[in-house]
Amino acid sequence: MIEDDTHDKLIQTYLAYFKANEKFEARNSVRTHREVRRYLREIRILAKERMDEIHEKHTNQKGKNKGSADDN
Repeated sequence: MIEDDTHDKLIQTYLAYFKANEKFEARNSVRTHREVRRYLREIRILAKERMDEIHEKHTNQKGKNKGSADDN
């Protein structure tokens, strides 16, 4: 089975958050409160991880493009 990348995990977690938030809005309880906050924490963690991946890819790609331009 192919493992999801961070972007896919972020989307899946957002969809789970969306469902949990609907439950919370319909029935404000301790259980729904905890569930929606758990997904929000996970989104925050995944968003940070994705930001780091994007920054690393951008930095590496920028370095490769700069190096190849100097070779000409």
